[in-house]
Amino acid sequence: MQIQDMIHYTVWDWLLFFYIYSFIGWIWESGYASVGQHRFVNRGFLHGPIIPIYGFGALGVLMCTMGVRDSIPLVFIFGMMGATALEYATGWTMEKIFHVKYWDYSNFKYNLNGYICLPASIAWGFFSVLLVEVINVPIQDLILQMRSLFTELAVLILTAATAVDVHASVGEALDLKEMLERLSESKEYIRRLQKRMEVVSAVKLEDYRTRREKQAELLLSGKERFEKNLHMLRELRTRQLNELLEKVETLKQAAPQRAEEFKQITDGIYKQFTDMAGRRDKDYRRIAKHLRRNPSAASKEFAEAMESIKRLTE
Repeated sequence: MQIQDMIHYTVWDWLLFFYIYSFIGWIWESGYASVGQHRFVNRGFLHGPIIPIYGFGALGVLMCTMGVRDSIPLVFIFGMMGATALEYATGWTMEKIFHVKYWDYSNFKYNLNGYICLPASIAWGFFSVLLVEVINVPIQDLILQMRSLFTELAVLILTAATAVDVHASVGEALDLKEMLERLSESKEYIRRLQKRMEVVSAVKLEDYRTRREKQAELLLSGKERFEKNLHMLRELRTRQLNELLEKVETLKQAAPQRAEEFKQITDGIYKQFTDMAGRRDKDYRRIAKHLRRNPSAASKEFAEAMESIKRLTE
């Protein structure tokens, strides 16, 4: 394919390239996961059968290599640089918005903030050569032959459907962010209450904590047991709060002079009950589906809360 071919690409052509490569990326990710788990697995940020990072990556490679198509080494270098820059920008932006890393190269050598790493960049280089020299040739020919009013209409329909999907998926990601924040605040608040109770009562709660942690380990595995796992977690949290309330009532009788302090603790515990009731089952289900499509998602800021939600989806 020569450089002049690229000049004749229309907006509709570029959009078709995007959807085709996003779909190919989805086939690769979902197919690989499905084979490994021996069942169909829908991967990706969106609900539909596309993974936009592959589409944007392919477009970025095609654009970055427009002037060097006759040199495979330059296609490798320019494609690698363009795809790596896109991967870093996408990963950084998504974590800043959602407080979640949807991929993490921290365990690889020569990584930069976990968003990119040398092995992945080299892989992008080889992919660029494969894309430009092999894969894109028949796809380009197909797109150029398909040019018609019908094609433009199909692209418009795909764009509208993708926009709806993006809106729903971003909503799920924002729900996940909010849930992580609320769970983290709740757990931290209960920890502070426990420490405060220790100071007031001079009673250690280590046995209580150990017992609660052992109970948490009893969570069942399997997607079909999600509802039961969620019910068990809520029972554990309710029991934890009720035990704190009982301790407060006992200490109020032993130290009536600290009644105001005990009232603040009691109000805080009841607030936790209210917050827990506000986290609806359907909210957890939406978030669980989002995490099943993105199993590598992680949150450094809300690591403990993320782990507790992921355990529901195991």
